[in-house]
Amino acid sequence: MESLRLLVMETYSSLLDRELCINEWAQERLSFAEPFWRFMSIYLEPSVLFNLLIPLSGIYSQELLTHLLSAVTLVSTLNSFEKWIYPEMRPLWWLREQYAKGQVLNKPQVALESNNLSCETSGGLPCAHSMTFTVFILILASFFFVHCWQRYVYWRSSVWRFFLYPVIVGVVVCMWLSRLYLATEFLHQCVLGSYFGIRALNCFEGNIKYLYSRRRRNAVVVVTILGGIAVGVYFLKLRLSIDPHWSVREAFKWCPEATYMRHEASPIFVLTRDLGNLMGVALASPLSKQ
Repeated sequence: MESLRLLVMETYSSLLDRELCINEWAQERLSFAEPFWRFMSIYLEPSVLFNLLIPLSGIYSQELLTHLLSAVTLVSTLNSFEKWIYPEMRPLWWLREQYAKGQVLNKPQVALESNNLSCETSGGLPCAHSMTFTVFILILASFFFVHCWQRYVYWRSSVWRFFLYPVIVGVVVCMWLSRLYLATEFLHQCVLGSYFGIRALNCFEGNIKYLYSRRRRNAVVVVTILGGIAVGVYFLKLRLSIDPHWSVREAFKWCPEATYMRHEASPIFVLTRDLGNLMGVALASPLSKQ
C-alpha cells in the first residue's frame, strides 16, 4: 500500500509540474488579450452572476430567473462543499512550495507572473468560475434557442444549432484560458469544473419537476442539514489535526501583497453565501407555484 501511495503521489506531482508549463504558455502567448482575460475573471465570476446577471435575467423571464437561480445555486454549493472538504493546490502555490522544499530535486523550470487576481484564498478544484459559468451559459443559450425557435421559422434550421454549439464551447474555453493566464487554476481544474457543472445540470434537469414540487418545510430541513454537515466537517478536520483554513494560509504565504486577497473569496464566506442563497430558494418553495 505504501508503494502504491508513493506512486500515486509521484504521478500527481508530475501532472501538476507539466500543467505548470501550460500556465506559462498561456502567460507568454496570450498576453495580448490580457484586458479580455481580466474581464472574464472579474465580471463573470460567481458573485457577479448572483448579484447582477441572474437578477437581470428576470427582466426577460421570471421562469429564466427561477431556473438560473436554482440551478447555479445548487452547482455553486456543490463546488464550495468540495473545496471546503478537500481543497487542492493552485499553480502559484504549487510552484512556490516546490522551490521552498529543499528536498525536491527536480524543481519545475517554470516562471509564472502573479498579480492581484492570482491571490485566491480557496482551493483550486473544481474551478468555481468554470463550473458556474458553464451552467449559466448553457441555461441562457437553451432559453435563447427555444425563444427563437418558437418565434422565427427560419431559426428551426439545424444550421443554427450547429452554429450555437461552437459559440458555447468557445466562451467556456475562453473562461479556461482566463484562469490559466492569471495562474489561478490548473487546466484539469478548469476542465473538471465544467464537466462537474454539466453533470450536475443534467441531474438537475432530469429531476426538475421533483425538485420544484418540494414543500418549503422539506427544502428548509435539507438546507439546514447541509449547514450542519459543513460545521461537522470543520470540527472533524480539527479532530484529525487538519487545518480548516489551509487554503487561506497558503494565500497569505505566497501572495505578493496581502491587500490583493479578498475575504469574500474565502471558503467559509463562499460556503455561507451559497447556503444562504440555497436557503432563499428553499423558503420560496415550492418553485412550481412561482
